[in-house]
Amino acid sequence: MRNLSSPRRSFHITLITCFCGLLAAVCASCANLPSAPSDAPPRLSPQGAATESEKAALIRWLSAYAVREQSRSGIPASITIAQAILETGWLRAETPVRRRMVLKAKNLFGIKGEGPAGFVEIPTTEYEHGRTITVIAKFRAYHSYSESFEDHSRLLTTSPYYSDALKYRNDPRKYIREVARNYATDPAYAEEVWSIVRRYNLRRFDTK
Repeated sequence: MRNLSSPRRSFHITLITCFCGLLAAVCASCANLPSAPSDAPPRLSPQGAATESEKAALIRWLSAYAVREQSRSGIPASITIAQAILETGWLRAETPVRRRMVLKAKNLFGIKGEGPAGFVEIPTTEYEHGRTITVIAKFRAYHSYSESFEDHSRLLTTSPYYSDALKYRNDPRKYIREVARNYATDPAYAEEVWSIVRRYNLRRFDTK
Protein backbone atom coordinates (compact mmCIF):
# COMPACT_ATOMS: atom_id res chain seq x y z
CA MET A 1 0.00 0.00 0.00
CA ARG A 2 1.41 3.44 -1.06
CA ASN A 3 2.22 5.89 1.70
CA LEU A 4 -0.36 8.72 1.23
CA SER A 5 1.71 11.18 3.18
CA SER A 6 4.85 10.71 1.09
CA PRO A 7 6.86 13.84 0.15
CA ARG A 8 6.19 13.18 -3.51
CA ARG A 9 2.43 13.19 -3.05
CA SER A 10 2.63 16.33 -0.91
CA PHE A 11 4.59 18.02 -3.69
CA HIS A 12 1.90 17.09 -6.24
CA ILE A 13 -0.87 18.43 -3.99
CA THR A 14 1.03 21.68 -3.50
CA LEU A 15 1.62 22.00 -7.24
CA ILE A 16 -2.08 21.44 -8.02
CA THR A 17 -3.10 23.95 -5.36
CA CYS A 18 -0.79 26.60 -6.82
CA PHE A 19 -2.08 25.93 -10.33
CA CYS A 20 -5.71 26.27 -9.21
CA GLY A 21 -4.90 29.53 -7.46
CA LEU A 22 -3.18 30.89 -10.58
CA LEU A 23 -6.13 29.84 -12.75
CA ALA A 24 -8.57 31.58 -10.43
CA ALA A 25 -6.50 34.77 -10.55
CA VAL A 26 -6.42 34.70 -14.36
CA CYS A 27 -10.18 34.16 -14.54
CA ALA A 28 -10.79 37.04 -12.14
CA SER A 29 -8.59 39.29 -14.28
CA CYS A 30 -10.40 38.27 -17.46
CA ALA A 31 -13.74 39.06 -15.89
CA ASN A 32 -12.74 42.73 -15.73
CA LEU A 33 -11.92 42.96 -19.44
CA PRO A 34 -14.47 44.06 -22.05
CA SER A 35 -16.23 41.34 -23.99
CA ALA A 36 -15.24 40.54 -27.57
CA PRO A 37 -16.09 43.46 -29.86
CA SER A 38 -19.22 43.41 -32.00
CA ASP A 39 -19.14 45.41 -35.20
CA ALA A 40 -22.65 46.69 -34.54
CA PRO A 41 -22.51 49.77 -32.28
CA PRO A 42 -25.02 50.03 -29.43
CA ARG A 43 -28.45 51.39 -30.28
CA LEU A 44 -28.34 55.14 -29.73
CA SER A 45 -30.58 58.12 -30.37
CA PRO A 46 -29.97 60.28 -33.50
CA GLN A 47 -28.07 62.65 -31.23
CA GLY A 48 -25.64 59.84 -30.44
CA ALA A 49 -24.90 58.93 -26.85
CA ALA A 50 -26.96 61.68 -25.25
CA THR A 51 -27.74 60.10 -21.85
CA GLU A 52 -25.31 58.76 -19.29
CA SER A 53 -26.52 55.19 -19.89
CA GLU A 54 -25.98 55.59 -23.64
CA LYS A 55 -22.51 56.99 -23.03
CA ALA A 56 -21.67 54.03 -20.79
CA ALA A 57 -22.89 51.62 -23.47
CA LEU A 58 -20.83 53.35 -26.15
CA ILE A 59 -17.71 53.36 -23.96
CA ARG A 60 -18.12 49.61 -23.35
CA TRP A 61 -18.39 49.00 -27.09
CA LEU A 62 -15.37 51.16 -27.94
CA SER A 63 -13.31 49.71 -25.09
CA ALA A 64 -13.55 46.18 -26.46
CA TYR A 65 -11.75 47.30 -29.62
CA ALA A 66 -9.38 49.68 -27.82
CA VAL A 67 -8.14 47.08 -25.32
CA ARG A 68 -7.57 44.61 -28.16
CA GLU A 69 -5.59 47.19 -30.10
CA GLN A 70 -3.53 48.11 -27.04
CA SER A 71 -2.45 44.49 -26.70
CA ARG A 72 -1.22 44.62 -30.30
CA SER A 73 0.27 48.09 -30.57
CA GLY A 74 0.73 49.44 -27.05
CA ILE A 75 -1.40 52.51 -27.79
CA PRO A 76 -3.24 53.41 -24.54
CA ALA A 77 -6.83 52.20 -24.73
CA SER A 78 -7.97 55.31 -22.86
CA ILE A 79 -6.65 57.56 -25.63
CA THR A 80 -8.14 55.45 -28.41
CA ILE A 81 -11.58 55.53 -26.77
CA ALA A 82 -11.43 59.28 -26.12
CA GLN A 83 -10.31 60.02 -29.67
CA ALA A 84 -13.23 58.03 -31.10
CA ILE A 85 -15.65 59.90 -28.83
CA LEU A 86 -14.24 63.30 -29.76
CA GLU A 87 -13.98 62.64 -33.50
CA THR A 88 -17.53 61.29 -33.81
CA GLY A 89 -19.21 63.55 -31.26
CA TRP A 90 -20.40 60.54 -29.23
CA LEU A 91 -21.38 58.78 -32.48
CA ARG A 92 -23.80 61.49 -33.52
CA ALA A 93 -25.53 60.79 -36.84
CA GLU A 94 -28.19 63.50 -36.98
CA THR A 95 -26.47 65.48 -39.75
CA PRO A 96 -25.51 64.34 -43.26
CA VAL A 97 -21.85 65.00 -42.47
CA ARG A 98 -21.80 62.82 -39.36
CA ARG A 99 -23.89 60.16 -41.07
CA ARG A 100 -21.40 59.82 -43.92
CA MET A 101 -18.44 59.76 -41.57
CA VAL A 102 -19.78 57.46 -38.87
CA LEU A 103 -22.39 55.24 -40.49
CA LYS A 104 -21.40 55.10 -44.15
CA ALA A 105 -17.60 55.33 -43.96
CA LYS A 106 -17.32 53.68 -40.50
CA ASN A 107 -14.50 56.16 -39.82
CA LEU A 108 -14.24 56.68 -36.06
CA PHE A 109 -11.02 58.69 -35.96
CA GLY A 110 -11.35 61.34 -38.65
CA ILE A 111 -8.42 59.91 -40.63
CA LYS A 112 -8.09 61.55 -44.04
CA GLY A 113 -7.18 59.95 -47.34
CA GLU A 114 -8.38 56.80 -49.05
CA GLY A 115 -9.15 53.67 -47.05
CA PRO A 116 -9.85 50.02 -47.83
CA ALA A 117 -13.43 50.93 -48.86
CA GLY A 118 -12.51 54.15 -50.67
CA PHE A 119 -13.32 57.55 -49.24
CA VAL A 120 -16.08 60.04 -48.51
CA GLU A 121 -15.88 63.79 -49.06
CA ILE A 122 -16.93 65.82 -46.05
CA PRO A 123 -16.70 69.50 -45.11
CA THR A 124 -14.41 69.91 -42.12
CA THR A 125 -13.15 72.76 -39.94
CA GLU A 126 -9.41 73.36 -39.98
CA TYR A 127 -7.26 75.80 -38.03
CA GLU A 128 -4.86 77.84 -40.13
CA HIS A 129 -2.76 80.75 -38.90
CA GLY A 130 -4.94 81.19 -35.83
CA ARG A 131 -8.29 81.22 -37.64
CA THR A 132 -10.80 78.58 -38.63
CA ILE A 133 -11.64 77.69 -42.21
CA THR A 134 -13.99 75.13 -43.76
CA VAL A 135 -12.61 72.84 -46.44
CA ILE A 136 -13.90 69.77 -48.30
CA ALA A 137 -11.63 66.85 -47.46
CA LYS A 138 -11.46 63.16 -48.30
CA PHE A 139 -11.82 60.82 -45.34
CA ARG A 140 -10.97 57.14 -45.36
CA ALA A 141 -13.83 54.66 -45.61
CA TYR A 142 -13.77 51.17 -44.09
CA HIS A 143 -15.68 47.94 -44.50
CA SER A 144 -16.13 47.62 -40.72
CA TYR A 145 -15.54 49.50 -37.49
CA SER A 146 -12.93 46.91 -36.61
CA GLU A 147 -11.02 47.91 -39.73
CA SER A 148 -11.17 51.55 -38.59
CA PHE A 149 -9.56 50.66 -35.26
CA GLU A 150 -6.87 48.60 -36.92
CA ASP A 151 -6.01 51.39 -39.35
CA HIS A 152 -5.83 53.89 -36.49
CA SER A 153 -3.30 51.70 -34.67
CA ARG A 154 -1.33 51.13 -37.86
CA LEU A 155 -1.15 54.85 -38.58
CA LEU A 156 0.07 55.77 -35.09
CA THR A 157 2.70 53.02 -34.96
CA THR A 158 4.12 53.18 -38.49
CA SER A 159 3.90 56.80 -39.61
CA PRO A 160 7.08 58.82 -39.00
CA TYR A 161 4.85 61.70 -37.87
CA TYR A 162 4.11 59.83 -34.64
CA SER A 163 7.40 58.04 -34.04
CA ASP A 164 8.39 60.41 -31.22
CA ALA A 165 5.10 59.72 -29.44
CA LEU A 166 5.74 55.99 -29.17
CA LYS A 167 8.16 56.38 -26.27
CA TYR A 168 5.34 57.87 -24.19
CA ARG A 169 2.88 55.00 -24.60
CA ASN A 170 3.08 54.30 -20.85
CA ASP A 171 2.16 57.92 -20.11
CA PRO A 172 -1.15 58.56 -21.93
CA ARG A 173 -1.23 62.30 -21.30
CA LYS A 174 2.24 62.89 -22.75
CA TYR A 175 1.42 60.45 -25.53
CA ILE A 176 -1.64 62.34 -26.78
CA ARG A 177 0.22 65.66 -26.53
CA GLU A 178 2.88 64.29 -28.88
CA VAL A 179 0.33 62.70 -31.22
CA ALA A 180 -1.74 65.89 -31.40
CA ARG A 181 1.19 67.83 -32.86
CA ASN A 182 0.53 66.17 -36.22
CA TYR A 183 -2.89 64.54 -35.80
CA ALA A 184 -5.06 67.65 -35.65
CA THR A 185 -4.81 71.33 -36.46
CA ASP A 186 -6.92 72.26 -33.42
CA PRO A 187 -4.44 73.58 -30.81
CA ALA A 188 -6.72 72.36 -28.01
CA TYR A 189 -7.05 68.82 -29.40
CA ALA A 190 -4.81 67.09 -26.83
CA GLU A 191 -6.56 68.71 -23.88
CA GLU A 192 -10.00 67.91 -25.31
CA VAL A 193 -9.04 64.23 -25.60
CA TRP A 194 -7.56 64.20 -22.12
CA SER A 195 -10.63 65.86 -20.58
CA ILE A 196 -12.73 62.96 -21.90
CA VAL A 197 -10.27 60.45 -20.44
CA ARG A 198 -10.48 62.11 -17.03
CA ARG A 199 -14.22 62.72 -16.95
CA TYR A 200 -15.13 59.13 -17.79
CA ASN A 201 -12.24 57.45 -15.98
CA LEU A 202 -11.01 55.81 -19.16
CA ARG A 203 -7.64 54.98 -17.62
CA ARG A 204 -9.33 51.92 -16.14
CA PHE A 205 -9.13 50.33 -19.57
CA ASP A 206 -5.37 50.79 -19.92
CA THR A 207 -3.71 47.41 -19.59
CA LYS A 208 -0.24 46.93 -18.11
